[in-house]
Amino acid sequence: MMLCWILISLFVGFLKAQENPEVIYAQVGGNVILPRENIKGDVYVNWYRGKDINITISRNPQSGIQRAKEMKTHADLLPDFSLKISPVQESDFEIWRCEQHVLSSTYKKTYKLYHVTIPKVPAVIAGDPLSLECKMDSSPVKPKVTWIPPENSDCHQRNHYSEKIEVKDVSRCHSGVWTCMLEYGLKKKYYTEATTTVSVIDLSASPDTIYTSSSKVNIPCSLSSDIPWSILNETGLSGGSWSFTPLSDPKSTHSLLSLSVGSVVRWNKTQGKDSPVKAEGRELKDHVLSINLPVSEKIRGVYTCSLTFSTKTLSRKVQVEVLNVSSSGGSRVYEGQSVNLTCSLGHQLTSDLEVKWNCSSCSIFFGLNLHQSTLSIPEVKVEHSGKLTCELWKKGEKLTSAVLSLKIEKAPVDIWLCVAISSGVVVFILLVVVTIICIRRHRQMMMYRRRKIKYCCCKNPQQNQKGFYKT
Repeated sequence: MMLCWILISLFVGFLKAQENPEVIYAQVGGNVILPRENIKGDVYVNWYRGKDINITISRNPQSGIQRAKEMKTHADLLPDFSLKISPVQESDFEIWRCEQHVLSSTYKKTYKLYHVTIPKVPAVIAGDPLSLECKMDSSPVKPKVTWIPPENSDCHQRNHYSEKIEVKDVSRCHSGVWTCMLEYGLKKKYYTEATTTVSVIDLSASPDTIYTSSSKVNIPCSLSSDIPWSILNETGLSGGSWSFTPLSDPKSTHSLLSLSVGSVVRWNKTQGKDSPVKAEGRELKDHVLSINLPVSEKIRGVYTCSLTFSTKTLSRKVQVEVLNVSSSGGSRVYEGQSVNLTCSLGHQLTSDLEVKWNCSSCSIFFGLNLHQSTLSIPEVKVEHSGKLTCELWKKGEKLTSAVLSLKIEKAPVDIWLCVAISSGVVVFILLVVVTIICIRRHRQMMMYRRRKIKYCCCKNPQQNQKGFYKT
């Protein structure tokens, strides 16, 4: 009689288990775990799918884990023999049964999978609104919904506690994986996570100013996320550009590159012959839109990177400052000359910028203020030769540095010899000229004197001749 009551109670429990399976939510493409009740002993675990009488996957203490030859799902057993389905397929949303056998005892548990879905949203341009909704199949339980935003650097976002959320003004902080977490269950709490990826089209933040003195400078511009160009085209991308405004002439803007879109996306050259900056076109393979330029004083200015869509334009501006160090006498100076050393950005430094001069192998800076943009050396010497470094600092951080190789040489001997010979020749010529002038003046005086006629009276006049005679 007792045995009959035991059999009847087990049969009733089985029917109840069939009538009221545990609710489990899952997302297509995700994974789900159907927990096994912890029963002690040397247990045999059999998992069944729907009304199948054939075992889908089982655990035998002697032979280990066994799977059906034609298993229709990607299922496996965890170390505690719970059933893990990954990835979840549409055909998996049905009843699952777990039977456990310990000696003569049998324990049964039934689960039923329900859908949780998040409608896919297209890529969103920064500044546009975003709407997300977590949809669930109707079931005997009412899940509690929590939206968990993506984790992005320098972004602090709160969780949302509703099935549908609205974001009025999206930014890069909203780009990434959003998670809809469900909490449900009557006797036991279950948790299910459904995810969706939101792509926000925006340009990454870039530094306001780049200080450089090297041979090449990279001017950054890139998409904030690695979005395929095909998605950008579907969102309404129509073009883009790079432009340059010189610091010396803020009213003049030069076009450098234009973006051609389509199957091949590339930067095309648009700068004219009179443009002070020459940028090279290239094909774009990824989300990096940056350009590289050779460094010179001509590239000082503001660079604008833009992407144009059908509804709006995204742009970023970067100012490029070039540090230049120079000598008034050039890189080669003769001993004894005066030299002015200048370290400059081409304009007066702002109050938060500081110049530091450094020269580890020379003594040219002895007694000078090394925090001035211009240093005056009244008389350079040979021992002053070496590499002079000018560093640009801002609030304790070195921004960039420029190096000048200064060579001090003694004046060559042949130069002084030429100077002496030239001086001697000049003096000799002057003496010759003075001598010639003196001689000529003397001769002129003598000629003047000879021209005067003199008459005299002869002491012994000739016969028959009377009067005065010319001598």
